[in-house]
Amino acid sequence: METETRSNYEKMMAEEKYHPDQELGDMAYECSKGLLLINSRPPRDPERQAFMKSFFASLGERVTIKGNFNCDYGRHISIGDGTIINCNVTILDTNRVTIGRDVFIAPGVVISAATHPLDAEHRVQRFFQSHPITIKDRAWIGANASILTGVTIGRNAVVAAGSVVVRDVPDNCLVGGVPAGFIKMIPENDGQQASDEDSPAPGAAGSIGLESYSL
Repeated sequence: METETRSNYEKMMAEEKYHPDQELGDMAYECSKGLLLINSRPPRDPERQAFMKSFFASLGERVTIKGNFNCDYGRHISIGDGTIINCNVTILDTNRVTIGRDVFIAPGVVISAATHPLDAEHRVQRFFQSHPITIKDRAWIGANASILTGVTIGRNAVVAAGSVVVRDVPDNCLVGGVPAGFIKMIPENDGQQASDEDSPAPGAAGSIGLESYSL
């Protein structure tokens, strides 16, 4: 019988079951120290901006990350140019979390690559597992939505506020609910201003309140 030589970190990144150990604990501790700096400075602070370049796996230009931001490690998060992450956002980056260009992430969003066994006996033995999450260019994640492990959010997609996304969302698609389901396709307008017909009227049947979203 072969002896397992891979570390728990390697198993974690390979999407296999793993146990948190000293190496992962040390990484989380270093992350927590970095978060103290990020959350103690205003978004445009030069020292904060410079630090975040080394804190994340990659950080594009013109990125805004507002206060009370939380994550597990930081080093597994990639953020593209022009993305806005509003206040009180949590990213559990126990695997790669890739956020594209010009993505809007509203307050209170949770992005969780982590998961646990349904079986309670395995869960209390501290088995963990995680899968990568991808949010493609120009997607919009509404306030207090949750993006769960292994999900890909398509380009230009919109996730309604308060939704729980458990499966992939196609490009140019509006989803909402718990769990999030398809609402409609979003027409591409080639950069032209959208018409009033593209948005639900306030109070209309089936409206999910797009006009009330905030960043």
